[in-house]
Amino acid sequence: MTRSLLVLMLIFFAHTAASQNDHYAKLWLEVEQFENKGLPKSALKVVETIESKARTANHSSQIIKVLLYKSKFSLVLEEAATFKIINDFKAEINKSTSPTKNVLQNVLANLYWQYFQNNRYKFYDRSKTENKVDPNDFRTWDLQTLFNDIHFYFEASLQNGLILQKTPLDEFDVIINKAKGSKLFRPTLYDFLNHNALNFYTTKELNITKPAYKFEINETNYLSNAKAYSVMQIASKDTTSLELKALKIYQNLMAFHLKDKNPVALTDVNIQRLKFVHENARFSDKNEWLEKAFKAERETYKTHEVSSLYDFELANLYATQGNNYSSKKDETTRWKLKEAIALCDRATSTFPKSAGAKKCRQLKSQIEAPHLLIQAEAFLPIQKKAKLLLSYKNINRLAFSVYKLSNSDYQSFNKIYQEDKKKTFIEALSAENIWENTLKNENDYQQHTSEILLPELAGGRYLITGKSLNLDENFFAHTTIQVTDIAVVEYNNDYKKQCQLINRNSGKPIADAKVKLHIKYRNSSNTEQVTSDSKGVINLSKFNKRYYNLSLEVSHGNDTGYFDNYYVSNYHSKSEKTNT
Repeated sequence: MTRSLLVLMLIFFAHTAASQNDHYAKLWLEVEQFENKGLPKSALKVVETIESKARTANHSSQIIKVLLYKSKFSLVLEEAATFKIINDFKAEINKSTSPTKNVLQNVLANLYWQYFQNNRYKFYDRSKTENKVDPNDFRTWDLQTLFNDIHFYFEASLQNGLILQKTPLDEFDVIINKAKGSKLFRPTLYDFLNHNALNFYTTKELNITKPAYKFEINETNYLSNAKAYSVMQIASKDTTSLELKALKIYQNLMAFHLKDKNPVALTDVNIQRLKFVHENARFSDKNEWLEKAFKAERETYKTHEVSSLYDFELANLYATQGNNYSSKKDETTRWKLKEAIALCDRATSTFPKSAGAKKCRQLKSQIEAPHLLIQAEAFLPIQKKAKLLLSYKNINRLAFSVYKLSNSDYQSFNKIYQEDKKKTFIEALSAENIWENTLKNENDYQQHTSEILLPELAGGRYLITGKSLNLDENFFAHTTIQVTDIAVVEYNNDYKKQCQLINRNSGKPIADAKVKLHIKYRNSSNTEQVTSDSKGVINLSKFNKRYYNLSLEVSHGNDTGYFDNYYVSNYHSKSEKTNT
């Protein structure tokens, strides 16, 4: 409950005293100072002083803030704070009038909802109860009972809509932490409370038993234009449906904002509605219907900058389709990313300073972002032709470099995670081979693959980098390989692991190879030296109830190979196996 209330308070009021009027500012500053010093009792005394002043002046927003702070400190100071908090809210609701009452009901519904989110496992493990075990202890309720109370208080908080619509949010600045520009999208208390309720009704978290007549979004007219949707008949026998209630809230908000001269708030809620319907629709071709809806709304507002928001949503839809393209799917989706770019360019050129244009620039940047992945076999034979597999996007030309690494350099490089430090490491190396490749770029913004030849290399560890030559930024990718003719084959039995050393090209055993065994067991490590037998085999003993990790450094003639991450399991005696 503590976490829930703290989260809620972040939503409902600003922490700084700067936003309060001067009459209360000094007192709230004292509260903040006591709280920062870890003195909740002293802070609570000041809060009670503020409460006395606020009730005398009938200052609604200050009373609500007092209640929130008293609840917060109760959680710290009292063991049974949960019951007191809920009862305090209910008592305040019973003696309040709109719009203060609506805000308190909305807060209480959110408290219940956030309690569920933090304790969902308890509710899903609990069967339905005919009666609340304790009507004042929501922790004992089943999920349906809790849902009913959440629904009740959200419903109640949205009553007296005309009063809420005429109440500007400015009257509640003391308890609402507003983002920059939010007044355009949430100009009234009606907007604020309805959107808070939508956070609940659009959730997918509730697992409540559905009736046989479960409501479903199975008609395309839920994607109608804003005006047509605002007068639709939306009804169902399924009174438990969150989706149904969400659709009605969207409808009420849109009917309210269709009367606005500035269509910004209407556009915001309309886009939310269209995306919600699309996400939960049970009819076919819903992508096509959403596309038609965005295009129709864009055309309606083509002379206003909100049209750029519909351009962005269209572009984002195309980008999603384009990102899901594969060669096995419909070829038309291949070019959706290019269509998305065109829409972004249209929005940014027509209304360059609009919110939609800003979103479009971000989306375009994501689509145009380069991608490069270099893959190769971990082990390659000495002085043999081999290939690199490239996976790339939005890159035309690459400069490749091959750097030979000592084993210590290789180990050091693998411990570096920051890209800038990797770059610094690479810049200090001297390249053994450098060449360039031109890549096929069909300007579809899709990811492509290609194979390129790797120069024949002497034995050793290597770092291979590919750096783009057509991008302003220093964009590169890398991979590491090991060139050796030595290969290792593992065999296991109950008491030992055998490693056979063979020639990578011919498969013939490598006899008399010198092998350093780097052994790690828990927090200890040691090194042993062994030699492969005539069949290229080395034997590694297993220990009773003890396992260890192993790395092999194998030398044969001028060739040295490093083989890491081997695991030698423990063994159990026959008597132990019989007992188990």
